[in-house]
Amino acid sequence: MDHILPWFSPRLSQSMVGVLSALGHTVTRSRGTTIYSSPGLFDKLMYVKSGFVAKALLDPIREEPLLLSLSARGALCGGFENLYVRDRLQRRHYCLTTTEILIVNQDLLLRIADQNPEWQRELSGYSSVSALCDRMGVLVNHSGEVEERLGALLLLMLNEQAPEQMEYLSTPTVEWVELPFMPGLKTVSILIDAGVPAVRAVIEKWAAERAVRYRAGRIWLNRAVFQQYWLWVTNIIEKSHSYAR
Repeated sequence: MDHILPWFSPRLSQSMVGVLSALGHTVTRSRGTTIYSSPGLFDKLMYVKSGFVAKALLDPIREEPLLLSLSARGALCGGFENLYVRDRLQRRHYCLTTTEILIVNQDLLLRIADQNPEWQRELSGYSSVSALCDRMGVLVNHSGEVEERLGALLLLMLNEQAPEQMEYLSTPTVEWVELPFMPGLKTVSILIDAGVPAVRAVIEKWAAERAVRYRAGRIWLNRAVFQQYWLWVTNIIEKSHSYAR
């Protein structure tokens, strides 16, 4: 698996992606569409080709989920928790943006993976690594203010969807970096453990201070301002990785 980031399930190895591509079919789902719920009669294993999927662990008592995380390009969603151990928890996965997903034949994948120890280890350990990413998200949420957390989340999403835009973040001659999406405030507020009013207040502050601007339906981030959020979150990630070693 490629990397461990807060809030995001890990990317699969290129060899595993090659296997998945041969076993599934691609569909596109619009923002807000529920693509998986459990427990259910059938488990659908899915791989994200583009866009973002929000994965909610539901609370049987409260409306808000117990835990929320993301799958971006290169990560699994759907029934990956049930690959090797039956998971009876209530979950709902929905598209945070327009999303292209690959629906995979789970039984055939497991039979193929059984023939390759590396693939078997990758699949059997996927849920555990995803849980580690979730814990890193909790760490980030306890390490900074709402403004830092929101800025970090938007940049991590940008890095997952449009890495070419992130190259401009370290280019001093560039003043603005485009953000080609805007996730729903409710989902964002749960991810960074802040209320919707607090998230909205940060966005209004950014707009007033020209840290964010809107032009012709497009969102632009001030490079100098958001570079500080990127340095903040990458420092936390690097420290977490060094502790893990």
